[in-house]
Amino acid sequence: MPTLTLEYEDLCSLLGVKVPPEKLENLLGLIKCQVEKAEDGSITVEVTADRPDLLSVEGVARTLRGFLGKQKAYSTYKIGKSKVKVKVSRKVKAVRPYIACAVVSGVKFTSASIAQLMQLQEKLHETLCRRRRKASIGVYDLDKVKPPITYTALKPEEIAFTPLEEARKMSASEILAETPKGAEYRHLLEGLPRYPLLVDSRGQVLSMPPIVNSEETKVTLETRNLFIDVTGFNPEVLEEAVSIIASSLAERKARIEAVPVEYEGGKRLWTCTMKPRKMTVEASAINSLLGFRLPARRLAEILARMGFQTKVKGGKLEASIPAYRCDILHPVDLAEDVAIGFNYDRIKPEPLRVPTTGKLLSSTKVRRKIRDLMAGFGFQEIASYILSSREFQTVKMRLEGGVSLVELANPTTSEYTVIRCWVIPSLLEFLSKNVHVEYPQRVFEVGDVVLPDLKAETATKVECRLAAALTDFKVSYEDIQAAAYSLLRQLGFKNWAVKPADHPSFIPGRAALLETNGVETVLLGEIHPQILESLQLPNPVAAMEVNLTRLLPEAFQCEKV
Repeated sequence: MPTLTLEYEDLCSLLGVKVPPEKLENLLGLIKCQVEKAEDGSITVEVTADRPDLLSVEGVARTLRGFLGKQKAYSTYKIGKSKVKVKVSRKVKAVRPYIACAVVSGVKFTSASIAQLMQLQEKLHETLCRRRRKASIGVYDLDKVKPPITYTALKPEEIAFTPLEEARKMSASEILAETPKGAEYRHLLEGLPRYPLLVDSRGQVLSMPPIVNSEETKVTLETRNLFIDVTGFNPEVLEEAVSIIASSLAERKARIEAVPVEYEGGKRLWTCTMKPRKMTVEASAINSLLGFRLPARRLAEILARMGFQTKVKGGKLEASIPAYRCDILHPVDLAEDVAIGFNYDRIKPEPLRVPTTGKLLSSTKVRRKIRDLMAGFGFQEIASYILSSREFQTVKMRLEGGVSLVELANPTTSEYTVIRCWVIPSLLEFLSKNVHVEYPQRVFEVGDVVLPDLKAETATKVECRLAAALTDFKVSYEDIQAAAYSLLRQLGFKNWAVKPADHPSFIPGRAALLETNGVETVLLGEIHPQILESLQLPNPVAAMEVNLTRLLPEAFQCEKV
């Protein structure tokens, strides 16, 4: 989740009241802003990614004012109509086709407020804009620009300007190769025949979306009027982003102006109109979701505190959703805001009413019993990943042919490309990484394996296995046999058959299969020296693997659904 830094004094100034730091930390947690640390007059909070309007101190202050009852009505912003026009060339249609813009005038920046604007821009890039893939944001000093502004696309060799924080004019290829933002985001433009560009009527470049703005239009503490653009592929996302930034600046008494955008050969539309959306929800539905018994008018009052203009019509609530609240997608989201506005601390917990009584699965009881038995035998439990590699499951175990594995279609690393078909390799890998630990070493794991099974609905079957291994300066087959026999006796087995096993992973003549009720359930023996050498294990190892699904089929029957 995104984190942001807030200045304590700046936040209190926007709130209009001095809130003690201890109380403020609790309040922030109640509006989905978890405090990570507070020191030297600043607060670092972690914000849930579904609330992009909270990615700036202005948005946090706006929400807290309502939560504290300092703002009892719906927040509205007076939207003017800008004389700045934006023309969109046909050339951007195949590159980055849409743009939304706003003009914000009467800005009075401080070091804190300008830092918040830059932070909001970057946090929106990371979240709502999906690292600039869906949209990218540009903020410019409007007084350094001569409208009208044209959004076009040029060939890379036709582009040259001084990028932000650079001292010289650079070509498009130089910008992508040599600037920090170019190196980070050049994959968004590479391979395109044309790159998008914003220029004013003098031909001055404002930016090359989605990479970097120009140095000539840089925002400073002296900036009083801003031009904001958001370019991308989804007009709805662009409107959301520009509305969030504009409304945050309006919280500092700046004025928002909608901007007309004219598409070449197409329509003309106004962007950043901040027009609210409507949503209707039954009061009974909110009460049912939250376990409340509040009348519709009380629910409307709570929603008003949370920034929604709400009308009561019979048993229904008609909410007007601000343009910056792009997280409200369903009536359930309004119910969540009711819970937040009501205050989670005031909600009394109630016992869960269910017609059934929960109990452990029989397979869970068996797993616990086996863990207890193995610990009693002096073994230490480990937990390893169910994912493995073909090399570790087969090649390193001298099983190069005849082994079927479930493979991942798109593995992210060569270490985890298959799902393991047995557990002993996991134990051996663990021992190989702990050769420095005191001997003897006795480890076990109770875990699942996945095997191909074309007759099954998923073409796979899952089996629960117990694997155990012991290593010391002197270890033999008899040592692991003693553990296997003790386990079977403790599980209630009195008789079992023993037959030689010809398994490549074990020393010939020093491995066996145990049959219970006519079914092979246990494989045990001494690990082959070639495996020990390849894993750089200095001492002999004896190991066993018990197929618990076969050994105790009644206990695992419920897991075959």
